[in-house]
Amino acid sequence: MSIKKLTQLFIVSAVVVIFGFDAYVIYAGGTEASISWNIFEWAHKYQSIPFATGYVCGHLFWQMKGLKKLEVAKNE
Repeated sequence: MSIKKLTQLFIVSAVVVIFGFDAYVIYAGGTEASISWNIFEWAHKYQSIPFATGYVCGHLFWQMKGLKKLEVAKNE
């Protein structure tokens, strides 16, 4: 298995585990126990969280130096 495939498997596994955990805590403890509820509360208490979230999204989705430009499908 290539490192790229391993990374993709890790990302998918992490999303599935987080989704499953969130579903469980909502079932067991209500919506106030959910991940999104807690992040929402923290974001109001600590303004650095929305900033950090934006920074991470910019890091993840901004094109990296040295990569070939992503081509948009020509059949649109």
